[in-house]
Amino acid sequence: MHSNTDFDVLFVELLPRLRRRTAQLAGDQAEDVVQEVYLRFRSSASRQRDLLAHPNPYGYVLIAALNLARSGWRAERRQVLCEDVEPGSYDAGFEGQRFVAELLAGLTSIQATTLLLVDIAGHSLTEAGQLLGVHKGTVQRNRMRALSRLRAVVAGHQTSR
Repeated sequence: MHSNTDFDVLFVELLPRLRRRTAQLAGDQAEDVVQEVYLRFRSSASRQRDLLAHPNPYGYVLIAALNLARSGWRAERRQVLCEDVEPGSYDAGFEGQRFVAELLAGLTSIQATTLLLVDIAGHSLTEAGQLLGVHKGTVQRNRMRALSRLRAVVAGHQTSR
């Protein structure tokens, strides 16, 4: 049986090397990534056990850091810059809110919930799966179906204008 102290001692040993490599991979985001990796491992007894029993603990936490950095990059890629809009000046108002409500109403409740958790709240597929009580693959399929349906509706809405 391992304790949190065993985990902390091992993680502190790995920290200098992990920080250097993460800085090479993630640049300015490195400290945030390393901190998030620590918190994810620290908050999960099974992850701590897996790390302590792993034959290459450094490789294990490095892969976790890389995966976390990739998630951040994907989230940044999904953001769209609007150069013509002054920050804080856009208000969708009632029409915009109604359109979003109509879009969400066109989805199943699980698809809408999945989109809200992953794309709006920023949860990973695994975290959303845990919240919904389903496997992350199910979350991914529901999200992809929802996005496909939304694209079709938006494309139809744009052509009808």
